[in-house]
Amino acid sequence: MHHWLFLLAVLIQPFALATQLVRVGVAEFPPYIEKRQTVAGESLHVELLELMNAFQSEYRFVPVATGTVRRFQDFDAGKYDMSSFDNLAWGWGKRPVVASEVYLRGGEVYVALAQAGRDQRFFDDLAGKRMIGMLGYHYGFAGFKNDASYLRKHFRMSFSNDNASTLKLLLAGRGDIAVVTEAYLAIYLKRHPALREQLLISERKDQEYAHTIILRQGIRPSVEEINTLLRRMRAAGVLAPLWRKYGAADD
Repeated sequence: MHHWLFLLAVLIQPFALATQLVRVGVAEFPPYIEKRQTVAGESLHVELLELMNAFQSEYRFVPVATGTVRRFQDFDAGKYDMSSFDNLAWGWGKRPVVASEVYLRGGEVYVALAQAGRDQRFFDDLAGKRMIGMLGYHYGFAGFKNDASYLRKHFRMSFSNDNASTLKLLLAGRGDIAVVTEAYLAIYLKRHPALREQLLISERKDQEYAHTIILRQGIRPSVEEINTLLRRMRAAGVLAPLWRKYGAADD
């Protein structure tokens, strides 16, 4: 019996050693990355990484928790080498990174309290409006600057730690316009249908998401390998059901 176990260990060892760990930094970004589920549990990004691991054997993608504010500091410190549901425009600047092809689209919308006489024209001019959003996020209306002091000074912005709190601040009258992920808002209103009549949702978007995977330049896997993997997964029909499961619309 021990003889067979030894042979099995000898056979498995080369494959185990051949698997290269790839650390994936994940910060809260509902519904793509949910709070308290950045490294385990039922979560869109966790399931995406599991699929990526299942579709090849050369790499093992493992999530590493970071934060929306400290994620660049953690990257510079070498704590992770890859970021999913990301975009080069979201603060990466001149860092040595490359981006995959776009694999998922979405967007962010403006939300205000519904009031008599208020319509879509309310969102035409944001000057003088008190904005509400998540700390550390990059918003189109601010030219993708995420410095809290700048946003407070120029947009009288109030900050939250998640989308649910952003909407609570709006409902409490703590601001005029909240910026919320479109996919998250759909899930939120499905859970709280009575609130739909209290909210005015913009037809205009703050920004259109073009989700990519960001990789440290020069590492393995290469961006070409990631693109090939994403194409294989899409062709196998496993990505679209995953997007639907979490309310993330795939264009």
